[in-house]
Amino acid sequence: MLQNINKRSNNEKKGYVLATTVLKAFQMLEYIGNNQPVSPTDIVKALGFSRANVHRLLATFLEVGYIEKVGDGYGLTFKLFKLGSTVPLSRNLRDVAKPVMIELMKVAEENIYLNVLVENLVIAIDEVKSSHHLTLNPDVTYTYPVNTCASGKLLLSGFPKEKREEFVSELPMPRRAAATITDREQFMGEIETSGNQGLAYEIKEFSDDLNSMAAPIFNFRGQVVATISISGPAMRLTEERLGSLRSPLKDAAARISERLGKNSELS
Repeated sequence: MLQNINKRSNNEKKGYVLATTVLKAFQMLEYIGNNQPVSPTDIVKALGFSRANVHRLLATFLEVGYIEKVGDGYGLTFKLFKLGSTVPLSRNLRDVAKPVMIELMKVAEENIYLNVLVENLVIAIDEVKSSHHLTLNPDVTYTYPVNTCASGKLLLSGFPKEKREEFVSELPMPRRAAATITDREQFMGEIETSGNQGLAYEIKEFSDDLNSMAAPIFNFRGQVVATISISGPAMRLTEERLGSLRSPLKDAAARISERLGKNSELS
């Protein structure tokens, strides 16, 4: 918690007056993150801030995009997650993957994404865009419902069977396109098939004009921690074209996994 300031910090801040508004801002963000959604009244009672301070900070957080309205209260947005992805572990994953992603883009000539699972969403934490003029993945598209994308199938394939069944039983299954899988039993089958073959496909499931293919990335324990995916317009990235890219994609995922310390015996 923010109240726990070690001795080194006390020495370093000697002679400086702490910015109390900044401290309050971070205390409020921590409280929202741990209790979301929360109402202004909840924050006042829990933190002892004045109503004016709470409303002013909430308005500021809304303006810069760090919180959003959730029903009658407020919750954090994924902007904080993107900021948090700069911590060493995530940065290491991105640093390791980036050169491989660039090489894969040159072969596939389509957008390449590095994806992780956060709660009920797949988030692309890094990307390498193709040089094609026509792309269907603008910069603002970074989150995907788990049931609508190839990466979601693979990321869940790494769950123990019982945990996977429980997760899917409670998973929202929004329909994003005509081909979106909304049947839980069918989705479970797709997860198992994807895990067995080490590849997952998304044929017009997130969008009526988008195709993708993903491969799993493993850590040193052999656990699926991310995916690397190829994504592009269905009119160009056809199923036949995806078939020709299976080997380059699997090779890229294997190289990233090796650099993360995955034991070759587990491959």
